[in-house]
Amino acid sequence: MKRKMITLAAVLLLSGSTVFGNGSTAMAADAIKVQLDWIIEGKHVPFYVARDRGFFKKNNLEATLLEGKGSANSATFVDVGQADYSYGDLLTAVQVMSKGAKNRAIGIGMAFNGGGLIFLESSKIKTAKDLEGKSFGTNPSDFAYVLLPAVAGAAKFDPGKVVIKTMEPAVRTPALFEGKIDFMSGTNGSSIQRMAILGKKQGKQVKYLFFKDLGLETYGHVLQAHEDRIKKNPDQVKRFVSAVFDAWAWSLKNRKEAFEIFMKANPQNDRDISLAQMEAGLDDVLDPETKERGLGFMKEAMMKKSVDIANKYFELSPAVDYKTTYTNQFIGKNPGM
Repeated sequence: MKRKMITLAAVLLLSGSTVFGNGSTAMAADAIKVQLDWIIEGKHVPFYVARDRGFFKKNNLEATLLEGKGSANSATFVDVGQADYSYGDLLTAVQVMSKGAKNRAIGIGMAFNGGGLIFLESSKIKTAKDLEGKSFGTNPSDFAYVLLPAVAGAAKFDPGKVVIKTMEPAVRTPALFEGKIDFMSGTNGSSIQRMAILGKKQGKQVKYLFFKDLGLETYGHVLQAHEDRIKKNPDQVKRFVSAVFDAWAWSLKNRKEAFEIFMKANPQNDRDISLAQMEAGLDDVLDPETKERGLGFMKEAMMKKSVDIANKYFELSPAVDYKTTYTNQFIGKNPGM
């Protein structure tokens, strides 16, 4: 009997050391789905660094990165539970919130609105007013389709005079170069750089108008989570935010290595285009406040301005209270910043 008790004690001791001996391995990592805004491009480098250089693992997370089809989808998927976290345009997210959705901004990835409209020099588009009568290759989930009323209001042109041609994202590029559409949407760190390089290869001059230069001064893309997750599992949300922005900070300091991590995961992507996208997109996260308070920090005045613009130009009723759309509770200083 004594021998059996000693054996049992040894088993219990061994079990205890397995469960409690190493805090980092005591519990299985949280499996999470991260919905990105668009096809995988250079602007998404920090997410792949977070996954493949161990920033998610360090925070006890096992992340699956999902390719996107528009910011409206990335906001909606978080609201309905198809994704745990997402990345997408803030104003689009606010419009989704206005319909009762509970997705919330938990960190800013674009401190400046990087959205824009892309066209060929031959289109004769030079100002926002020139967009009237021109054809726009887009679809309802495209962030620029959603933002068109806001851009038009800020830039003083009639959106009703824009000819909408609905099409899938994959066919917009050839449609533009073939003259089937006059302009399409794009963002810094994404289509802006891709189209410029592709145009140069075809001997065509690509031009663009950024929304911020047309008077639409708002935040750009944000990380999002559901309100319930923020309330019920704040520890996980904090770990997710830390993983993404610590990876972002590391990428800013180690651009060459970050780029190679991304290309290893996405060898099908064009290197020249991906590099240009990464270089343009990485710095979008930086402004004086994010450098001081931590990457992802959202200024109250800028959030209010962004939501006010969404309320005005989307004619949201009832108007969305900006205070309910975001939280900075998970933002902290990042190593190396």
